[in-house]
Amino acid sequence: MAPTRNKANKTTNKKTTKTTNMKVNKKIAKVPHPPVDLDKLFPPWGSEEALNQTASKEATDITLAVYHDINAYCELERLAGEKVYSCPETFSNLRAFTERFVEREISDYMSCVESFKAEHGEFQPVTPNSRLLEFVTALGWKMFAICSHAESFRRGIKEADDRAWGFLLQQIHENFLSIELYAHNRTLKWRNILWIHQNYPIPGLPDMKPEIETYMNWKVDHPHHTVITLDGKLKEPTHNGQLQKHINENIYDPKEWNGRKQDPTLRQKPNGTPTNVGHECVLCGSPVSCDCRLETRAGELVELREYPRTGTGARALTRFRRGDILDIFMGELLPNIVENVYPLTQNDDKPNATTARVRNLCTICPHQFGNWTRFINHSCRPSTQFMVRTIGNRVVCTVEAIRDILPFEEITVGYGARYWSALNYDCLCGYCDGSGSE
Repeated sequence: MAPTRNKANKTTNKKTTKTTNMKVNKKIAKVPHPPVDLDKLFPPWGSEEALNQTASKEATDITLAVYHDINAYCELERLAGEKVYSCPETFSNLRAFTERFVEREISDYMSCVESFKAEHGEFQPVTPNSRLLEFVTALGWKMFAICSHAESFRRGIKEADDRAWGFLLQQIHENFLSIELYAHNRTLKWRNILWIHQNYPIPGLPDMKPEIETYMNWKVDHPHHTVITLDGKLKEPTHNGQLQKHINENIYDPKEWNGRKQDPTLRQKPNGTPTNVGHECVLCGSPVSCDCRLETRAGELVELREYPRTGTGARALTRFRRGDILDIFMGELLPNIVENVYPLTQNDDKPNATTARVRNLCTICPHQFGNWTRFINHSCRPSTQFMVRTIGNRVVCTVEAIRDILPFEEITVGYGARYWSALNYDCLCGYCDGSGSE
Protein backbone atom coordinates (compact mmCIF):
# COMPACT_ATOMS: atom_id res chain seq x y z
CA MET A 1 0.00 0.00 0.00
CA ALA A 2 1.29 3.50 0.69
CA PRO A 3 5.07 3.39 1.15
CA THR A 4 5.22 6.27 3.64
CA ARG A 5 2.94 4.60 6.14
CA ASN A 6 5.64 2.50 7.77
CA LYS A 7 8.13 4.21 10.05
CA ALA A 8 10.79 2.16 8.27
CA ASN A 9 9.88 3.05 4.70
CA LYS A 10 8.60 -0.06 2.91
CA THR A 11 10.41 0.78 -0.29
CA THR A 12 13.78 0.39 1.43
CA ASN A 13 12.93 -3.08 2.80
CA LYS A 14 14.39 -2.07 6.16
CA LYS A 15 12.80 -3.20 9.41
CA THR A 16 12.73 -1.61 12.83
CA THR A 17 13.23 -3.56 16.03
CA LYS A 18 10.87 -2.87 18.89
CA THR A 19 12.75 -2.36 22.14
CA THR A 20 9.71 -2.70 24.38
CA ASN A 21 6.56 -4.75 24.44
CA MET A 22 4.49 -1.64 24.07
CA LYS A 23 3.96 0.11 20.78
CA VAL A 24 5.27 3.65 20.82
CA ASN A 25 3.64 5.98 18.33
CA LYS A 26 5.05 9.31 17.35
CA LYS A 27 2.24 11.80 17.77
CA ILE A 28 1.20 13.32 14.49
CA ALA A 29 -0.69 16.58 14.47
CA LYS A 30 -4.31 16.28 13.49
CA VAL A 31 -5.64 18.31 10.62
CA PRO A 32 -7.79 21.02 12.22
CA HIS A 33 -11.43 20.91 11.25
CA PRO A 34 -12.45 24.22 9.67
CA PRO A 35 -15.74 25.69 10.85
CA VAL A 36 -18.68 24.97 8.59
CA ASP A 37 -19.69 28.04 6.60
CA LEU A 38 -23.36 27.46 5.85
CA ASP A 39 -23.53 30.50 3.56
CA LYS A 40 -20.76 29.00 1.45
CA LEU A 41 -22.28 25.54 1.56
CA PHE A 42 -25.79 26.78 0.77
CA PRO A 43 -25.38 30.21 -0.85
CA PRO A 44 -28.46 32.41 -1.27
CA TRP A 45 -30.45 31.67 -4.40
CA GLY A 46 -29.39 33.85 -7.31
CA SER A 47 -26.15 34.98 -5.68
CA GLU A 48 -22.82 34.84 -7.49
CA GLU A 49 -21.74 31.93 -5.28
CA ALA A 50 -24.92 29.99 -6.08
CA LEU A 51 -24.50 30.55 -9.81
CA ASN A 52 -20.87 29.42 -9.65
CA GLN A 53 -21.85 26.36 -7.63
CA THR A 54 -24.47 25.35 -10.20
CA ALA A 55 -22.11 25.97 -13.12
CA SER A 56 -19.31 24.02 -11.45
CA LYS A 57 -21.61 21.04 -10.88
CA GLU A 58 -22.71 21.11 -14.52
CA ALA A 59 -19.08 21.19 -15.65
CA THR A 60 -18.24 18.30 -13.31
CA ASP A 61 -21.11 16.25 -14.73
CA ILE A 62 -19.83 16.83 -18.27
CA THR A 63 -16.26 15.93 -17.30
CA LEU A 64 -17.37 12.71 -15.60
CA ALA A 65 -19.44 11.82 -18.64
CA VAL A 66 -16.33 12.27 -20.83
CA TYR A 67 -14.64 9.44 -18.91
CA HIS A 68 -17.77 7.30 -19.07
CA ASP A 69 -18.37 7.88 -22.78
CA ILE A 70 -14.74 7.22 -23.76
CA ASN A 71 -14.85 3.93 -21.88
CA ALA A 72 -18.18 2.98 -23.47
CA TYR A 73 -16.97 3.96 -26.97
CA CYS A 74 -13.82 1.82 -26.69
CA GLU A 75 -15.76 -1.11 -25.23
CA LEU A 76 -18.26 -0.91 -28.08
CA GLU A 77 -15.38 -0.86 -30.58
CA ARG A 78 -13.97 -4.01 -28.98
CA LEU A 79 -17.33 -5.77 -29.19
CA ALA A 80 -17.72 -4.63 -32.79
CA GLY A 81 -14.34 -6.18 -33.58
CA GLU A 82 -15.60 -9.45 -32.10
CA LYS A 83 -18.74 -9.08 -34.24
CA VAL A 84 -21.07 -9.31 -31.28
CA TYR A 85 -24.71 -9.03 -32.36
CA SER A 86 -25.61 -5.51 -33.63
CA CYS A 87 -22.41 -3.97 -32.21
CA PRO A 88 -20.63 -3.42 -35.58
CA GLU A 89 -23.54 -1.40 -36.94
CA THR A 90 -24.00 0.55 -33.70
CA PHE A 91 -20.31 1.39 -33.49
CA SER A 92 -20.17 2.42 -37.15
CA ASN A 93 -23.04 4.84 -36.60
CA LEU A 94 -21.46 6.25 -33.45
CA ARG A 95 -18.10 6.76 -35.15
CA ALA A 96 -19.76 8.48 -38.11
CA PHE A 97 -21.67 10.75 -35.74
CA THR A 98 -18.42 11.76 -34.00
CA GLU A 99 -16.72 12.46 -37.32
CA ARG A 100 -19.65 14.59 -38.49
CA PHE A 101 -19.55 16.59 -35.26
CA VAL A 102 -15.87 17.52 -35.75
CA GLU A 103 -16.43 18.29 -39.42
CA ARG A 104 -19.43 20.46 -38.59
CA GLU A 105 -17.57 22.39 -35.89
CA ILE A 106 -14.68 23.14 -38.24
CA SER A 107 -17.02 24.03 -41.13
CA ASP A 108 -19.09 26.37 -38.96
CA TYR A 109 -15.94 28.03 -37.70
CA MET A 110 -14.59 28.50 -41.22
CA SER A 111 -17.91 29.92 -42.40
CA CYS A 112 -17.83 32.50 -39.62
CA VAL A 113 -14.22 33.35 -40.42
CA GLU A 114 -15.00 33.90 -44.10
CA SER A 115 -18.09 35.94 -43.27
CA PHE A 116 -16.18 38.24 -40.91
CA LYS A 117 -13.30 38.50 -43.34
CA ALA A 118 -15.65 39.54 -46.15
CA GLU A 119 -17.28 42.14 -43.93
CA HIS A 120 -14.20 43.58 -42.21
CA GLY A 121 -11.48 42.69 -44.68
CA GLU A 122 -9.41 40.82 -42.13
CA PHE A 123 -9.50 37.78 -39.84
CA GLN A 124 -11.53 38.22 -36.66
CA PRO A 125 -10.65 35.79 -33.83
CA VAL A 126 -13.95 36.37 -31.99
CA THR A 127 -16.77 34.71 -33.89
CA PRO A 128 -20.16 33.23 -33.03
CA ASN A 129 -18.38 29.87 -32.95
CA SER A 130 -15.41 30.97 -30.85
CA ARG A 131 -15.68 28.04 -28.41
CA LEU A 132 -13.83 25.83 -30.86
CA LEU A 133 -11.07 28.43 -31.06
CA GLU A 134 -11.06 28.87 -27.28
CA PHE A 135 -10.84 25.13 -26.58
CA VAL A 136 -8.25 24.21 -29.22
CA THR A 137 -6.06 27.21 -28.41
CA ALA A 138 -6.04 26.38 -24.71
CA LEU A 139 -6.03 22.57 -24.75
CA GLY A 140 -5.04 21.47 -28.25
CA TRP A 141 -6.50 19.40 -31.05
CA LYS A 142 -5.76 16.10 -29.36
CA MET A 143 -7.89 16.89 -26.32
CA PHE A 144 -10.63 18.25 -28.57
CA ALA A 145 -10.64 15.01 -30.57
CA ILE A 146 -10.69 12.90 -27.39
CA CYS A 147 -13.56 14.84 -25.83
CA SER A 148 -15.49 14.82 -29.11
CA HIS A 149 -16.15 11.12 -28.55
CA ALA A 150 -18.34 12.05 -25.57
CA GLU A 151 -21.96 12.99 -26.14
CA SER A 152 -21.88 15.20 -23.04
CA PHE A 153 -19.06 17.30 -24.51
CA ARG A 154 -20.75 17.58 -27.89
CA ARG A 155 -23.84 18.93 -26.17
CA GLY A 156 -21.88 21.09 -23.75
CA ILE A 157 -19.99 22.98 -26.44
CA LYS A 158 -23.34 24.01 -27.92
CA GLU A 159 -25.68 24.28 -24.95
CA ALA A 160 -23.70 25.13 -21.80
CA ASP A 161 -23.85 28.76 -20.73
CA ASP A 162 -20.66 30.81 -20.61
CA ARG A 163 -20.18 30.32 -16.88
CA ALA A 164 -20.45 26.52 -17.08
CA TRP A 165 -18.26 26.49 -20.19
CA GLY A 166 -15.54 28.37 -18.32
CA PHE A 167 -15.64 25.86 -15.46
CA LEU A 168 -15.54 23.00 -17.98
CA LEU A 169 -12.37 24.34 -19.61
CA GLN A 170 -10.80 24.67 -16.18
CA GLN A 171 -11.72 21.11 -15.14
CA ILE A 172 -10.48 19.55 -18.37
CA HIS A 173 -7.24 21.51 -17.99
CA GLU A 174 -6.83 20.27 -14.40
CA ASN A 175 -7.47 16.67 -15.50
CA PHE A 176 -5.62 16.90 -18.82
CA LEU A 177 -3.13 14.09 -18.14
CA SER A 178 -5.82 11.97 -16.52
CA ILE A 179 -8.12 12.18 -19.56
CA GLU A 180 -5.22 11.73 -21.98
CA LEU A 181 -4.01 8.61 -20.15
CA TYR A 182 -7.56 7.28 -19.84
CA ALA A 183 -8.01 7.45 -23.61
CA HIS A 184 -4.49 6.10 -24.25
CA ASN A 185 -4.88 2.98 -22.10
CA ARG A 186 -8.19 2.20 -23.79
CA THR A 187 -6.62 2.67 -27.24
CA LEU A 188 -9.05 5.40 -28.31
CA LYS A 189 -8.28 6.11 -31.99
CA TRP A 190 -8.77 9.87 -31.74
CA ARG A 191 -6.52 10.60 -34.74
CA ASN A 192 -9.05 9.05 -37.12
CA ILE A 193 -11.38 12.04 -36.89
CA LEU A 194 -8.61 14.58 -37.57
CA TRP A 195 -6.66 13.01 -40.44
CA ILE A 196 -9.02 14.31 -43.11
CA HIS A 197 -8.46 17.89 -41.91
CA GLN A 198 -4.70 17.89 -41.26
CA ASN A 199 -3.64 19.21 -44.68
CA TYR A 200 -5.97 22.21 -44.61
CA PRO A 201 -4.75 25.13 -42.46
CA ILE A 202 -7.45 26.75 -40.34
CA PRO A 203 -7.00 30.50 -39.70
CA GLY A 204 -6.54 31.42 -36.06
CA LEU A 205 -6.08 27.82 -34.89
CA PRO A 206 -2.84 25.90 -34.27
CA ASP A 207 -1.66 23.34 -36.80
CA MET A 208 -3.06 19.93 -35.90
CA LYS A 209 -0.43 17.91 -37.80
CA PRO A 210 2.27 18.05 -35.05
CA GLU A 211 -0.21 16.70 -32.50
CA ILE A 212 -1.34 13.93 -34.84
CA GLU A 213 2.26 12.89 -35.45
CA THR A 214 3.20 12.94 -31.74
CA TYR A 215 2.61 9.77 -29.75
CA MET A 216 2.34 9.45 -26.00
CA ASN A 217 5.58 8.12 -24.54
CA TRP A 218 3.91 5.42 -22.49
CA LYS A 219 3.02 1.84 -23.35
CA VAL A 220 -0.59 0.79 -23.71
CA ASP A 221 -1.30 -1.38 -20.68
CA HIS A 222 -3.97 -2.18 -18.16
CA PRO A 223 -5.20 1.14 -16.68
CA HIS A 224 -4.22 0.05 -13.18
CA HIS A 225 -0.62 -0.56 -14.20
CA THR A 226 -0.06 3.20 -14.31
CA VAL A 227 0.11 5.78 -11.51
CA ILE A 228 -0.08 9.55 -12.02
CA THR A 229 2.58 11.07 -9.77
CA LEU A 230 2.48 14.32 -7.82
CA ASP A 231 4.73 16.06 -10.34
CA GLY A 232 2.51 15.11 -13.29
CA LYS A 233 4.52 12.14 -14.53
CA LEU A 234 3.67 8.47 -14.96
CA LYS A 235 5.08 5.43 -13.20
CA GLU A 236 4.28 1.76 -12.70
CA PRO A 237 3.14 0.47 -9.30
CA THR A 238 5.89 -1.83 -8.04
CA HIS A 239 6.72 -4.00 -5.06
CA ASN A 240 10.33 -5.01 -4.47
CA GLY A 241 11.16 -3.72 -7.93
CA GLN A 242 8.52 -5.82 -9.73
CA LEU A 243 5.32 -4.64 -11.40
CA GLN A 244 2.22 -5.19 -9.29
CA LYS A 245 0.10 -7.02 -11.84
CA HIS A 246 -3.65 -6.77 -12.20
CA ILE A 247 -5.75 -9.93 -11.88
CA ASN A 248 -9.47 -10.58 -12.32
CA GLU A 249 -9.66 -13.58 -9.97
CA ASN A 250 -7.98 -14.54 -6.72
CA ILE A 251 -4.94 -16.79 -7.15
CA TYR A 252 -4.83 -20.11 -5.32
CA ASP A 253 -1.59 -22.11 -5.49
CA PRO A 254 -1.74 -25.58 -3.86
CA LYS A 255 2.03 -25.41 -3.28
CA GLU A 256 1.43 -22.69 -0.70
CA TRP A 257 -1.03 -25.00 1.07
CA ASN A 258 1.13 -28.14 1.33
CA GLY A 259 -0.53 -29.66 -1.70
CA ARG A 260 -4.12 -29.00 -0.67
CA LYS A 261 -6.00 -28.84 -3.96
CA GLN A 262 -9.24 -27.24 -2.79
CA ASP A 263 -9.50 -23.45 -2.65
CA PRO A 264 -10.72 -22.79 0.94
CA THR A 265 -13.13 -20.06 -0.18
CA LEU A 266 -15.12 -22.34 -2.53
CA ARG A 267 -18.59 -23.53 -1.55
CA GLN A 268 -18.43 -26.75 -3.52
CA LYS A 269 -15.89 -29.50 -4.12
CA PRO A 270 -15.02 -30.64 -7.67
CA ASN A 271 -17.32 -33.66 -7.24
CA GLY A 272 -20.24 -31.39 -6.37
CA THR A 273 -20.22 -32.02 -2.61
CA PRO A 274 -20.89 -28.87 -0.51
CA THR A 275 -17.94 -27.63 1.57
CA ASN A 276 -20.02 -26.02 4.33
CA VAL A 277 -18.41 -22.68 3.46
CA GLY A 278 -20.48 -19.56 3.01
CA HIS A 279 -23.99 -18.40 3.72
CA GLU A 280 -26.74 -17.67 1.21
CA CYS A 281 -25.64 -15.91 -1.98
CA VAL A 282 -26.25 -12.19 -1.50
CA LEU A 283 -27.29 -11.82 -5.15
CA CYS A 284 -29.82 -14.63 -5.57
CA GLY A 285 -30.27 -16.04 -2.07
CA SER A 286 -29.20 -19.57 -3.03
CA PRO A 287 -28.16 -21.65 0.02
CA VAL A 288 -25.86 -23.75 -2.19
CA SER A 289 -23.20 -22.93 -4.77
CA CYS A 290 -24.59 -21.01 -7.75
CA ASP A 291 -23.33 -19.27 -10.91
CA CYS A 292 -23.78 -15.68 -9.73
CA ARG A 293 -20.94 -13.22 -10.29
CA LEU A 294 -20.49 -9.68 -9.05
CA GLU A 295 -20.95 -7.54 -12.14
CA THR A 296 -19.33 -4.25 -11.20
CA ARG A 297 -17.57 -1.78 -13.46
CA ALA A 298 -16.37 0.54 -10.73
CA GLY A 299 -12.76 -0.28 -11.55
CA GLU A 300 -13.22 1.21 -15.02
CA LEU A 301 -13.97 4.57 -13.41
CA VAL A 302 -11.11 4.59 -10.91
CA GLU A 303 -7.53 5.71 -11.53
CA LEU A 304 -4.33 5.33 -9.54
CA ARG A 305 -2.84 8.58 -8.33
CA GLU A 306 -0.07 9.56 -5.95
CA TYR A 307 -1.03 11.52 -2.83
CA PRO A 308 1.29 13.73 -0.75
CA ARG A 309 1.20 11.89 2.58
CA THR A 310 0.09 8.36 1.82
CA GLY A 311 1.55 7.49 -1.60
CA THR A 312 -0.36 5.66 -4.31
CA GLY A 313 -4.12 5.68 -3.84
CA ALA A 314 -7.38 5.20 -5.75
CA ARG A 315 -9.21 8.24 -7.18
CA ALA A 316 -12.88 8.16 -8.16
CA LEU A 317 -13.79 9.27 -11.69
CA THR A 318 -17.52 9.14 -11.03
CA ARG A 319 -20.00 9.42 -8.18
CA PHE A 320 -20.40 6.34 -6.02
CA ARG A 321 -23.44 6.05 -3.79
CA ARG A 322 -23.67 4.73 -0.27
CA GLY A 323 -24.23 0.98 -0.35
CA ASP A 324 -22.54 0.44 -3.73
CA ILE A 325 -20.39 -2.71 -3.89
CA LEU A 326 -17.36 -1.31 -5.68
CA ASP A 327 -15.38 -4.50 -6.23
CA ILE A 328 -13.88 -7.64 -4.71
CA PHE A 329 -10.56 -7.34 -2.89
CA MET A 330 -8.23 -9.72 -4.74
CA GLY A 331 -4.77 -11.19 -4.36
CA GLU A 332 -2.98 -14.44 -3.64
CA LEU A 333 -4.78 -16.70 -1.16
CA LEU A 334 -2.29 -17.79 1.51
CA PRO A 335 -2.72 -19.92 4.65
CA ASN A 336 -0.83 -17.63 7.04
CA ILE A 337 -0.40 -13.98 7.86
CA VAL A 338 2.30 -12.35 5.74
CA GLU A 339 4.72 -9.96 7.42
CA ASN A 340 4.82 -6.35 6.22
CA VAL A 341 1.86 -6.71 3.90
CA TYR A 342 -1.64 -5.38 4.06
CA PRO A 343 -2.94 -8.78 5.26
CA LEU A 344 -6.66 -9.03 4.75
CA THR A 345 -7.92 -12.00 6.70
CA GLN A 346 -10.66 -13.76 4.75
CA ASN A 347 -13.23 -15.18 7.15
CA ASP A 348 -16.25 -17.30 6.44
CA ASP A 349 -19.51 -15.35 6.59
CA LYS A 350 -21.34 -18.23 8.29
CA PRO A 351 -20.73 -18.66 12.05
CA ASN A 352 -19.95 -22.09 13.43
CA ALA A 353 -23.14 -23.73 14.70
CA THR A 354 -21.43 -24.85 17.94
CA THR A 355 -19.11 -21.99 18.87
CA ALA A 356 -20.98 -19.16 17.08
CA ARG A 357 -17.62 -17.96 15.79
CA VAL A 358 -16.55 -17.41 12.22
CA ARG A 359 -13.53 -19.35 11.04
CA ASN A 360 -10.56 -17.93 9.23
CA LEU A 361 -10.31 -19.24 5.68
CA CYS A 362 -7.13 -17.61 4.38
CA THR A 363 -5.13 -14.41 4.02
CA ILE A 364 -5.40 -12.32 0.87
CA CYS A 365 -1.95 -11.07 -0.10
CA PRO A 366 -2.00 -8.33 -2.78
CA HIS A 367 1.76 -7.75 -2.88
CA GLN A 368 2.43 -8.96 -6.41
CA PHE A 369 -1.03 -9.71 -7.79
CA GLY A 370 -4.31 -7.96 -7.14
CA ASN A 371 -6.76 -5.41 -8.51
CA TRP A 372 -7.19 -1.69 -7.89
CA THR A 373 -8.67 -2.22 -4.41
CA ARG A 374 -5.22 -3.03 -2.97
CA PHE A 375 -4.21 0.60 -3.52
CA ILE A 376 -7.00 2.01 -1.34
CA ASN A 377 -5.35 3.98 1.45
CA HIS A 378 -6.42 4.01 5.08
CA SER A 379 -8.34 6.85 6.64
CA CYS A 380 -9.84 7.21 10.08
CA ARG A 381 -12.80 8.76 8.24
CA PRO A 382 -13.12 6.22 5.43
CA SER A 383 -15.53 6.22 2.52
CA THR A 384 -15.64 2.41 2.18
CA GLN A 385 -15.43 -0.70 4.31
CA PHE A 386 -14.49 -4.35 3.84
CA MET A 387 -17.34 -6.86 4.00
CA VAL A 388 -17.40 -10.66 3.79
CA ARG A 389 -19.99 -11.83 1.27
CA THR A 390 -21.07 -15.10 -0.26
CA ILE A 391 -21.36 -14.57 -4.00
CA GLY A 392 -21.88 -17.42 -6.43
CA ASN A 393 -19.55 -20.32 -5.73
CA ARG A 394 -17.27 -18.70 -3.15
CA VAL A 395 -16.89 -16.42 -0.15
CA VAL A 396 -15.22 -13.12 -1.03
CA CYS A 397 -14.19 -9.86 0.56
CA THR A 398 -15.92 -6.86 -0.99
CA VAL A 399 -15.23 -3.14 -0.84
CA GLU A 400 -18.47 -1.26 -0.22
CA ALA A 401 -19.23 2.45 0.03
CA ILE A 402 -20.45 3.55 3.47
CA ARG A 403 -21.18 7.08 2.27
CA ASP A 404 -21.48 8.92 -1.01
CA ILE A 405 -18.10 9.34 -2.71
CA LEU A 406 -17.65 12.58 -4.62
CA PRO A 407 -16.09 12.89 -8.08
CA PHE A 408 -12.27 13.04 -8.03
CA GLU A 409 -12.22 12.15 -4.32
CA GLU A 410 -9.69 9.67 -3.00
CA ILE A 411 -11.36 6.40 -2.03
CA THR A 412 -10.35 5.33 1.48
CA VAL A 413 -11.03 2.47 3.87
CA GLY A 414 -10.40 1.72 7.54
CA TYR A 415 -7.66 -0.89 7.96
CA GLY A 416 -8.83 -1.82 11.46
CA ALA A 417 -7.19 -1.81 14.89
CA ARG A 418 -5.38 -5.09 14.23
CA TYR A 419 -3.32 -3.53 11.45
CA TRP A 420 -2.03 -0.73 13.65
CA SER A 421 -1.50 -2.84 16.77
CA ALA A 422 0.37 -5.64 14.98
CA LEU A 423 2.77 -3.49 12.98
CA ASN A 424 4.94 -0.56 13.96
CA TYR A 425 3.24 1.88 11.59
CA ASP A 426 2.03 5.43 11.95
CA CYS A 427 -1.27 6.48 10.44
CA LEU A 428 -0.81 9.48 8.14
CA CYS A 429 -4.45 10.18 7.30
CA GLY A 430 -4.39 13.47 9.21
CA TYR A 431 -7.56 12.79 11.19
CA CYS A 432 -5.84 11.12 14.16
CA ASP A 433 -2.65 11.36 16.21
CA GLY A 434 -0.98 8.55 14.24
CA SER A 435 -2.55 5.70 16.18
CA GLY A 436 -4.94 4.69 13.40
CA SER A 437 -8.07 5.58 15.35
CA GLU A 438 -9.67 8.98 15.58
